[in-house]
Amino acid sequence: MTEGDPETLAFGAGLTETLTVRLTQLTRDLLLEVVPAPEVRDKHLASADGARSEFGVNLVLEGNLHKSGNQIRINYSLVDTRTRRQLDAKSLTVVAGDAFRAEDAVVNGAIEMLGMDARLKQHDELESFGTHVARAYDYYLQGRGYLQNYDREENLDSAIQVFQRALSLDKTYALAYAGLGEAYWQKYRLNRQPEWLNMSRNSCQMANQIEAQLPAAHACLGNVFVGAGNYLEAAKEFALVLQNEPTNDAAYGGLADAYEHLGKLQEAESTLKQAIAVRPHYWATYNWLGAFYYRQARFHEASEMFRQVVALAPDSFRGYFNLGASLIDEGLYDESIQASERSIAIQPSDYGYTNLASAYLFQKRYDEAIRAYGQATHYSQNDPLLWWNLGDGYYWAPGRRADSVGPYRKCADLATDQLKLNSNDTEKYGILAICQAMLGQKDAAIAALNRGFHLAPNDPFLMFQAALVYIQFNEREDSLNWLAKCRASGYSQIKIRDYPNFQSLHSDPRFKELLRAKPTSE
Repeated sequence: MTEGDPETLAFGAGLTETLTVRLTQLTRDLLLEVVPAPEVRDKHLASADGARSEFGVNLVLEGNLHKSGNQIRINYSLVDTRTRRQLDAKSLTVVAGDAFRAEDAVVNGAIEMLGMDARLKQHDELESFGTHVARAYDYYLQGRGYLQNYDREENLDSAIQVFQRALSLDKTYALAYAGLGEAYWQKYRLNRQPEWLNMSRNSCQMANQIEAQLPAAHACLGNVFVGAGNYLEAAKEFALVLQNEPTNDAAYGGLADAYEHLGKLQEAESTLKQAIAVRPHYWATYNWLGAFYYRQARFHEASEMFRQVVALAPDSFRGYFNLGASLIDEGLYDESIQASERSIAIQPSDYGYTNLASAYLFQKRYDEAIRAYGQATHYSQNDPLLWWNLGDGYYWAPGRRADSVGPYRKCADLATDQLKLNSNDTEKYGILAICQAMLGQKDAAIAALNRGFHLAPNDPFLMFQAALVYIQFNEREDSLNWLAKCRASGYSQIKIRDYPNFQSLHSDPRFKELLRAKPTSE
């Protein structure tokens, strides 16, 4: 692939993504599992041995792309990862900008290499590409390539630019509108500025107006509705995606998330299990189910799912930091530290550090906790949860309580701003209530709790946060009542025991009774 040519690199990444998407669509009826291109990129894999080690695959489609003047040369081959033997190889040369021919040739060649029915190669050109303008599709592929690295703002800006170029060539290009909407959505997720959410909504709606059955348009709208807290409409959009693309992993995740916010917990769990059944060797769906179990205070089940994640993807930093979180709630602090340290070694991240810090906090290693919590906020400055955690680190460290005010205030400000964009975010109400309580703002904290309980009256995490709020104002009976309720909902007995806020309750008979019962996770 041409060095130092961002457009060609983006084109190659986009071509790889669309190729894997089209092959993934075959997994519904064939014994074929396709690892999504973004996962291969995230692991920086460059060999068949690496792919076998990381994902357990037995076949790898390798390729490279070279640009010389106005021509692009594409070489690709099928490799058996067990024997390292090349089973087949093909190459083609196309004129730069002729993305139609490039993608069709590689897709058809891959189908032949894999020994699939030749009828699978037949397709409607407009359905596959979305446009008859070759240059517009070329820009679209570049946009998809830039979006693969959506955590870098400059890549999002480049994606927006090339999607807009595609639309300047074909104003009816629904896929480009959907891609533009996704780029705007990722900008919103990155900086939480409301104008990006509005621009995303407009682009998604344009895609939907042009092509009402386009899955990408409905996925785009689903993300926008989630961002705005309209979970009922989000569920409808993701369900429409799955009607047309039953192997779309992101749509399963979006639908389950919407169901969970609507309080339809059985539907959320069954949706995630369905996603696993469709693609049983794909690590991300186990990660989603583990996160769901964690939010429902089913910590042991969460740990089991996260262990499955790291078994399928041994270098998944997300799998390890999620495992670190669930192990904390099981009281396995040393194991949690090991998992979090493994996550950070693979890729330093906000939640890798914050989970490491929380394990330190429960071991009363306050200086180490403060350092790690601080690292977490360095990686993600707009997440109120991370600032709450840093505030707790300072609050409980001997002689550092005054330093907790700034982080708690930052937490409250961020949560308040984000609730203006999504007034149905239960998690943010709980976080806001905690940080307001730690700042001594009793009326505001209780008001935030009440708004959260109005949305999710049975949320065990919110019950635990209510207990934290009331004990901060020394209202012991109310705190104990909420602890009893969250314990009955399955919340971790160990975390209740070890949380420093409840030290004043340790001699209370009711608190001792809560700790006497066997944890539900055992």
